[in-house]
Amino acid sequence: MRTIDISEQNEDGLQAFVMTLRPRRSADPRVAYMLCGTLGFIWMSAGIMLTVMGGWPVFGFFGAEFIFIAYMVRLFIHRTQVVETVEITPTDVLVTRRELAVESSQTFQTYWAQADFSGSPTQNGALEIRSHGNAIEIGTFLSAAEKQRTANTLNSALRRIKDLTPDA
Repeated sequence: MRTIDISEQNEDGLQAFVMTLRPRRSADPRVAYMLCGTLGFIWMSAGIMLTVMGGWPVFGFFGAEFIFIAYMVRLFIHRTQVVETVEITPTDVLVTRRELAVESSQTFQTYWAQADFSGSPTQNGALEIRSHGNAIEIGTFLSAAEKQRTANTLNSALRRIKDLTPDA
């Protein structure tokens, strides 16, 4: 799964641009849980072996370490379940953020919206979508270079959609 997914939709002559942002993951949940299962089996086997040899006090420490590592893996999995979607249509820019079970969204008018990155490719800053004094920060988990590219991509998509929209 990529960090930034971009798709363009053309339904009934209506042009739309959709960008989905996700945090980087070193492993998907299935691999992380398999790692925990493997570690649990190894530690349980070593703990039983040490208990049989008379080192029964060590068994509790093995269990405590495993519980701590399993909790940290679970926390890691939950912290990477963030999805931000920016959907640009000729009338609206809809920014949706879904983190765990909480979903929030904010809408801007496409004509006035702009993506603003306050940093540089080497200095991390805020990537915001702004319109009429309102702003929402997106991509807090992206690197500075990714934020710069994302802002450029969003601004070019906004210009393209504005150009395709007939004047009313």
